[in-house]
Amino acid sequence: YNTEQNLYVSNEKFNQEELFMKKILRSIVAMSLALALVGCSGAGGAAKTSGTASKGAESAKTDLPVLRVAMMPFITSLPARYIQVNKLDEKNGFKMETTMYATGAPMNEALAADLWDVGAMGGAAVTGVANYDMTIIGEVLESQDGLGVFVKPESKIATVKGYNPSYPNVYGDPDTVKGAKILLPIGTAQHFTTLKWLEKIGVKAEDVNIVNMETAQAYQALKADQADAVALNIPTFFDAKNDGMVQVGNLADMGTKYIDMVTANKKSLETKSDIIQKYINLLAEADAALNADTDMATKLMMDYLKEAGAETTEESVRGDLGRVKFIEASEWKNRELGSFAKELGEFYIGLGQLDASLMDKFNTNIIKTYVENIDVK
Repeated sequence: YNTEQNLYVSNEKFNQEELFMKKILRSIVAMSLALALVGCSGAGGAAKTSGTASKGAESAKTDLPVLRVAMMPFITSLPARYIQVNKLDEKNGFKMETTMYATGAPMNEALAADLWDVGAMGGAAVTGVANYDMTIIGEVLESQDGLGVFVKPESKIATVKGYNPSYPNVYGDPDTVKGAKILLPIGTAQHFTTLKWLEKIGVKAEDVNIVNMETAQAYQALKADQADAVALNIPTFFDAKNDGMVQVGNLADMGTKYIDMVTANKKSLETKSDIIQKYINLLAEADAALNADTDMATKLMMDYLKEAGAETTEESVRGDLGRVKFIEASEWKNRELGSFAKELGEFYIGLGQLDASLMDKFNTNIIKTYVENIDVK
């Protein structure tokens, strides 16, 4: 009897819950019908149509082939930013999907994981080509300033100037530099600048202590007396000058014109060649626009850095723009793609930073086809 009673109570409870759920369902259905009637009339109908059109437009964008573009919070990526902001990619039948990297070194590592198709970088392209089978397919800009090695004013390195008479503005000599702790991001433009500086004053890389550290942190460490020297780029370069730090080795003073290169994933060249050619065309178009309108370029750069979380000033941005020249389509008649990359490669090999056998890659992995076929509308 007790068992049956319990069963009866359970069934009764179940029936009550079932009736309750049916009431809820009827309410939902009624509400849906009411909304449907509203949606079919007046402003509600227009809103519904607009929403459908918006989804259709979004779907169309999604359907565009994607080009994965690696970016950095530097002027190097400004032409790519110009393309993106002006939606030139979508107007030309593809969609840029961008990823931000702090420097060229992590960008190279991401390439090894097949995380991007195209990008732009400076000295890190050397290790990218040599160690990650990256390709060089174009050039973005060239500069002679904005890269330098700095020390504090009281540093003994700052007491010696013109040790090498061929480079009278370069500071330091073997006695003052050997054993120095130098902070910089390994495999980048700053690394190259530092090695050039050491070469000019007769010091080998193994005679100093080069420590891998991101630029902003490296500069803070110098100010805190935790290093003897740091290699800086824009915008920290300007901070150091304004703070009264001594620039002991500027790339311009060492006679080197620095070039930032367009780099690509070799796998992507096989599957996205047509899109990549469009991208190279648009980079040349962007370069011309940036050269022609400094005010526009300044605002674009300010907005870009702000979005990337990088602190800067208009003065710094204008100084950065003033030190570079973006490479336009017409210049490729007289330019030799890859000459700077080869110089870098030979330099690193000469210093023992790269194995000599890797030099062959600076022939096989420099692809001139894209710049030879630039078509700017």
